[in-house]
Amino acid sequence: MKGKSFISLLAIPVLAVSAVACSDSGGDEAKGTTQPAETGGTSTPAKTQDISFLNFAYTIFPDPNSKGVEAIKQKFNANIKPQFVLQSDFNEKLNVIMASGDMPDVVAIKDLDANYYKWAKQGAFLPLDEYIDKYPTLKAVPTTIYDQFRINGKIYSVPMYSPTYTFSGTIRQDWLDNLGLKMPTSYKELLEVAAAFTTGDPDKNGKNDTYGFALGQDISPTHAQGAYWNTGWYHKDKDGNYIPGMIGPGRKEVIETLAAAYKQGAVTKDFAVLNWAQTNKEFYSGKAGIFIGTPTGMVEDYYLGLLQVNPTAKVAPIPFFIAPDGSQGNLKGRGFFGLTTLSAKLKDDPDKVNKILEILDYGRQFIPVNERTDKNEQFDWIMGGKGVGYDMADGKAVPKAGQESSTPIQYMLQRHEFWKPWAPSDEANQYSIASYNSKEMQAFIATIEEMEKQYNKTPYDDPSYLVYSETQASKGTELNKYLLGEQTKMISGHRPIAEWDKMVQEWKDRGGQQLIKEINDGIKAAGK
Repeated sequence: MKGKSFISLLAIPVLAVSAVACSDSGGDEAKGTTQPAETGGTSTPAKTQDISFLNFAYTIFPDPNSKGVEAIKQKFNANIKPQFVLQSDFNEKLNVIMASGDMPDVVAIKDLDANYYKWAKQGAFLPLDEYIDKYPTLKAVPTTIYDQFRINGKIYSVPMYSPTYTFSGTIRQDWLDNLGLKMPTSYKELLEVAAAFTTGDPDKNGKNDTYGFALGQDISPTHAQGAYWNTGWYHKDKDGNYIPGMIGPGRKEVIETLAAAYKQGAVTKDFAVLNWAQTNKEFYSGKAGIFIGTPTGMVEDYYLGLLQVNPTAKVAPIPFFIAPDGSQGNLKGRGFFGLTTLSAKLKDDPDKVNKILEILDYGRQFIPVNERTDKNEQFDWIMGGKGVGYDMADGKAVPKAGQESSTPIQYMLQRHEFWKPWAPSDEANQYSIASYNSKEMQAFIATIEEMEKQYNKTPYDDPSYLVYSETQASKGTELNKYLLGEQTKMISGHRPIAEWDKMVQEWKDRGGQQLIKEINDGIKAAGK
């Protein structure tokens, strides 16, 4: 995939996503009587508005002629005409549609690639700046997020919510306790712990069957203990230009640590060929003691599997390290995944534009986790109704599989497969409660949430998010692959770390220098 992507630029495979308790749902009929909130830009024309909508889908393809669509028609006086396309085919389909000049009223955009910028500059999309302040959930989007896809000063899309949480380190607390070790606060201490996990029999089974870092191909996870060590554009060179974290001093310290640990047998031996599932198994089978975690998207079965192997196992988050520059916090994610974009042909039809944004805003409104029940009329309606689109189990709404087409939220002009309202903060999502079922997993995730709250003191917005780079689009994957390959050699001892500067120059000669120029020119143009 070329250009910017809504998936984090970190070279880490995404953990399989657990179904959020209040994600998509469905049923045999949609019900509810709650009316949309009044907004400054909303009008109610007598005629029914026909709204065509193109969306990408991964696993759920709702019926375009359904009771969910009918429920929206009854509530909003709007007839949604949706088309859902398999995500792997979506960009090709969208290219054909845009080339024909027949863009639907609303299109869900998956990637911030060259085409998105081209179409916006060609005038295919409707500027939305004048509407933003009229709708609460649009107004609530931080400027730092809108700036990521602002083109020539204008906003052409509404972002779909995604938390800014990224990965942080986790460690076997019970192993630390068994060996009388403290929680590490630096890479020097982390290396010492990894070595002790390898030679000190931390699980007390009398066998030499444990080690430190779980690691897989492409050096995943990154084992970055804060933004300083992460892959974002954090550091600057001697000329004051931002450089990617992959060639920065923080990354070098991580690679040095992993290389030293590898020599001691404290890193997954065959990491260079292990896929992500296999890497997870190294940790959750009880072999490795240092890995990663995040509040959302963890696989509950993995953690419960570890507890089956060792019922006394305790995994704890590693607080972010204090960096040499005094910062203590993580690289922030983009804060969105997917965009809703309107056709420029709607310029002279403000009634339809307002109707689209009214529906979109209603589906994005945040409902506190403890209110996501049948007692909340808005939640009950968008989810298709209790006993129809979802059931209540242990106080939590559980979507009914196969009933998606009766659920209005599937058609409310945004990414549909996981309902993600625009949360006022990452913490408000209460993922430990909302996304996981077992008490053990909820308790584990709660510790990560608490660590984020206490130690993510200086979360970092990557300035490169503001820039579209032609070199990144055409050579970014190749350039990143080169660095990962050379750094893999350094960890495994096949290339000396003393050649770090030489590796950086080789990367620059392959196109990295031009990438640095384009990113920095873009950052300056954005006034950052």
